[in-house]
Amino acid sequence: MVTLEEGKEYNFFVEKLISLPDGKYFILIDDWGRKYLLPQQYYIDYPIQEKKNIICNVNKINCNGKIFLEPQHPIYRLNDMDKFTLTSIQQRIKQRTGEPYYVVLAYNDKTNKAVVINYQQVNVQNLPQQYICKVVKIKKAELQLEAISIL
Repeated sequence: MVTLEEGKEYNFFVEKLISLPDGKYFILIDDWGRKYLLPQQYYIDYPIQEKKNIICNVNKINCNGKIFLEPQHPIYRLNDMDKFTLTSIQQRIKQRTGEPYYVVLAYNDKTNKAVVINYQQVNVQNLPQQYICKVVKIKKAELQLEAISIL
């Protein structure tokens, strides 16, 4: 039996969509017959269909062994570069520690679910402004970007 590894991509079969008290989930089955739940709420815009295969990246495996899967983005891959409009800074709270952190909200004509994580490199006084950004991570269908250069 193969163990899934963090940072690697695997094929999954989308068995069905189910409703649980906290929301709807896709049931995914890996090539070894193991089942996983994928929350539908983040992936409404993705072309995920029942009885079809999708490719997911293993974003994280926590200390309890819970596996966090991220379906392949319909447009972007890691390390892709594109032009984004950076709009405003937003404070967020880390779920585990409760610590605040900051991101800059971003969008372009292909997606409005993107944030710049190296916000210190952005002149937030001059927003909105266009930057070339690099996709460094995709989490819950949100592109996490690194601002590379101003346009």
